[in-house]
Amino acid sequence: MRLTTKPHEIGQGLVEVALIIVLVGVAAMAALSATGTSLQDIYCDVVIGVGGTGGSTCSGALFSDSFENMDNWYVPWGKFNISDGALFGEKYSAIFAKDFTGDDYMLTIDKANLTQGNGYGVWFRAQNLDKPEGYIFQYDPGYDGGSFLFRKWVDGHELAPFARVKAPGYDWHGEDHQVQIKAEGDTFTAYVDGDEVLSASDSAYTEGTVGLRTWDNTQATFDDITITNP
Repeated sequence: MRLTTKPHEIGQGLVEVALIIVLVGVAAMAALSATGTSLQDIYCDVVIGVGGTGGSTCSGALFSDSFENMDNWYVPWGKFNISDGALFGEKYSAIFAKDFTGDDYMLTIDKANLTQGNGYGVWFRAQNLDKPEGYIFQYDPGYDGGSFLFRKWVDGHELAPFARVKAPGYDWHGEDHQVQIKAEGDTFTAYVDGDEVLSASDSAYTEGTVGLRTWDNTQATFDDITITNP
């Protein structure tokens, strides 16, 4: 005798299988939650395990760019471009991240190299980008024999430094440095190669984007920028 399966029985079987799959998924998610593991964690483990990076999803970054192109950036004046896989800026130029605005964050530039000139600036909490307002950290061999400093910008004009430390004898040119700026509340801290070089406080600007600036005869390259929670 040949057994036959009626169409409604096939449909019923598929529904039961789907319900089982859903229940297994819910149970698995509950188990992961109980152990403090997220689906994102699993995704990142798999991606990294096969040689990928997972981008900002797996780095915990609020924003990141390794400068394969300049799609994420706005240049209100001067000239920035991609050269040898890094961002290159020279003379009187400014550039800002277009798709990021935050209040408290840690900005990290893994590779910043001043090849010639009197320094560069790292914007944070920047607003009104055509006439910038906000803060800037300056890596500045041209200021008073060599200094690290914070300035405030108002309506497109820089003000005198509100915090500065001299760094006489520092080797300013020709080497990659990691530069970090932490903005948390009204306190800002700058680090170079992991060492704190300057800290200050100001409450004028509470949020904004990040950027870079060059001036005079400066030539500088930047690569691997990441913004994370402080």
